[in-house]
Amino acid sequence: MSIRLATHHRPSHRLIRVFAIRAMSPHDPAPEPYLHRACDRCRRKKARCDSVDYSCTGCRGAGQACTFDIPPGKRGPRGKPRRNNIADAPNDTSQRHHNPLETSLSPSSFASATVQAAQPSPHSHSPAALSSQRPHHPTPLERCGLLADAVAQASSSLTSLEAVVRECTDLFFRYIVPFSTSVHEPSFRHSLDQFFGTSPPGASPSQSTFTLITAVCAKVCFFVPSDLYPVGDSLAETFLQASRSCLASYADVDLENPCADSITIRYLHSNCLHTCARPAVSWQVFGEAVRLVQRMCLHDEDSYASLPPIEADMRRNAFWHIYIGDKSLAVLRSMPITIYNYSFEGGITTAYPSSEQNEFTLGSNAGIRLWQYATELLMRMRLIKEVQGPDPDQPHSPFTPADHATLGQLYVRFAICIDNLPPHLLPGSVALSGGDLNSANTKFAAQIADLHVTYHCLKMHLTRRLEEIGYFSCIGEYKGMLVLRKTEIARDMVRLLQTLPFWSLQVNGEPCAEKVRLVGASLLAIIHEPSPLATRARHDFTVLLDILSQLDSKASDALRRELP
Repeated sequence: MSIRLATHHRPSHRLIRVFAIRAMSPHDPAPEPYLHRACDRCRRKKARCDSVDYSCTGCRGAGQACTFDIPPGKRGPRGKPRRNNIADAPNDTSQRHHNPLETSLSPSSFASATVQAAQPSPHSHSPAALSSQRPHHPTPLERCGLLADAVAQASSSLTSLEAVVRECTDLFFRYIVPFSTSVHEPSFRHSLDQFFGTSPPGASPSQSTFTLITAVCAKVCFFVPSDLYPVGDSLAETFLQASRSCLASYADVDLENPCADSITIRYLHSNCLHTCARPAVSWQVFGEAVRLVQRMCLHDEDSYASLPPIEADMRRNAFWHIYIGDKSLAVLRSMPITIYNYSFEGGITTAYPSSEQNEFTLGSNAGIRLWQYATELLMRMRLIKEVQGPDPDQPHSPFTPADHATLGQLYVRFAICIDNLPPHLLPGSVALSGGDLNSANTKFAAQIADLHVTYHCLKMHLTRRLEEIGYFSCIGEYKGMLVLRKTEIARDMVRLLQTLPFWSLQVNGEPCAEKVRLVGASLLAIIHEPSPLATRARHDFTVLLDILSQLDSKASDALRRELP
């Protein structure tokens, strides 16, 4: 049963900051610790000490230098005994069998304990002592307590953290998994069972387990629309900050010994950061995932041979997610293409994921082919343009017959690459269901939206790139025919968007909105030109703009500002 909480409040900044626990050191200069302190010899003899410059009368008489190794005694009245906090839970027999996630730890008390653990004592000024001092990172158990408290306050509900996380898990594997097949469902659910108290008494979840679970929850809260998960909007940043903070505490170790989850976690973080309007940080985090893919040699099929079957499958899926994301950034945000055949001496030899993994693999592989064929055409255009070189006397250098034939063949291969999709991956199958969430046909709705919106977006992008290098002028195509071609692509996009259930576009997130925006930008250019097709372009542009506005996308604001 889905949780339906009426609140839509964003978590307070205080709640978000509690996950950014870090060692705190005083910024003001500390007083000299030895000015009014007796040396060790005088303290032992309980004599008055007149030490100046590490020398007092007693030590000079004994031929020694003053030392200050004995810790100073505490002053003031004795405080009341403190209760054991969550970090002492394994030693407390009365709480040993409690679920660690049901323990609520006050963020202020935990922050205080963290500061006390991290601050140096006045006498620890030797290099050895300084090198031994490290920031205190909360344990996964402590993070569980902080997260339970933050979720309770952010949602203004008595709903337990376990109920929230389990519902996020169900939503993830129902709506998000077509885009994140590198999360193995049986293994993930087994980790949840361990996470929520079926593990041995006193056991603590690992850092990577906590990070992955909270990353999955963050992805659901950011991407699943509020109609399907009302409380997600108020919990999204709480889960994201919890996950990123935990990853930061063991990031160096993770980079030294990466696995499939190392890539998946960063991929999910990047998706969430992109959605909350932090594209620069999102790209940086995605870049870490790209470098892990390169370091792990996941482009080479041989790298999977010695791995356990599940880990091999998850690494393979993670590689292709990063491959597609790399191309998507290049098309939608003009970022450089990083993962390509020519990037590696032996090319990319990694096989597609096996169709036996799950029912979404067939659609995922179709998406991989779509981006592969589009990328090969884009790279061929760059190569031809580079070889020809700029000609100051001609706006476009002439194509050789071989170049022209090659570009034509590559475009046709791309254009027909989704012609043979099975019926359950065609837009008509969703239209027949009427958008009913309980219909079997809607299981693939989000994947259908991703495949076909991407196809029309890439078709428009490739047409514009071919126009820029003069491909159509070489075959003598009338400019009006080229404009007509663009409006037909845009009209196909409009029909598709009107056919699909709206929630399937929402689940695809900001990348889907950016693809729609790319088509809208092409129509906007036609509207600005004196063309008989300007009226058609304006009509379809208005429809796309309305859809983007309903998606609450940043792309709609940019297009609206450019509309004459």
